[in-house]
Amino acid sequence: MNTLKKAFEILDFIVKNPGDVSVSEIAEKFNMSVSNAYKYMIVLEEKGFVLRKKDKRYVPGYKLIEYGSFVLRRFNIRDIAHDHLVDIMKRTGETVHLILKDGFEGVYIDKVEGEQSIPMVSRLGMKVDLYSTASGKSILAFVPEKELKEYLKIVELKPKTPNTITNPRVLKRELEKIRKRGYAVDNEENEIGIMCVGVPIFDHNGYPVAGVSISGVARKFTEEKIEEYSDVLKEKAEEISRKLGY
Repeated sequence: MNTLKKAFEILDFIVKNPGDVSVSEIAEKFNMSVSNAYKYMIVLEEKGFVLRKKDKRYVPGYKLIEYGSFVLRRFNIRDIAHDHLVDIMKRTGETVHLILKDGFEGVYIDKVEGEQSIPMVSRLGMKVDLYSTASGKSILAFVPEKELKEYLKIVELKPKTPNTITNPRVLKRELEKIRKRGYAVDNEENEIGIMCVGVPIFDHNGYPVAGVSISGVARKFTEEKIEEYSDVLKEKAEEISRKLGY
């Protein structure tokens, strides 16, 4: 218990420090040896709570942004986004999903059925893989590089359909394309017969906390439709992101 308490005290010190911090400064602050201080920093860095710079000094890590964003937004992002989802459905006639990033997964937190409802596996509260969905890939495309590397190291890219991307190198190339064009396409990668277009939603720190997507029958998703849907999604996602402080 004392070890855990000390780890939180060290993390608190780093977060509140106006500049970066060295291991020797931590050792001096907490009256411990440099070797013991380094052991704490190894664990905090591995978990993403701190980031070690090239000069071997430490700053707060991306995990704090992720946790903070999740806590701040999980209870109100649906309320902020819902009317926009309804508008997307009215303009396209297709089903619209909102997923919230939850660690290395996503969670469906809202769904607006299209004019012609089609059977889909999605349901509110259901966990979803990021690598096989349009919303999920759009989120992955904009997370920090260090987080993406950790994701690809930890998450097994299991095939959901014959179209699922299961090669990390191929997925990285796909994410680069998504970053350039601003939207992702799920080409029957999560569910056969269903195609989706998705874009990220950013919080006040510029972190992709959620994703919104349009889903429908694959045969209807021509190149023209994909472009049309992506424009609508980007417009509405920008509005939602602004309301989140982006």
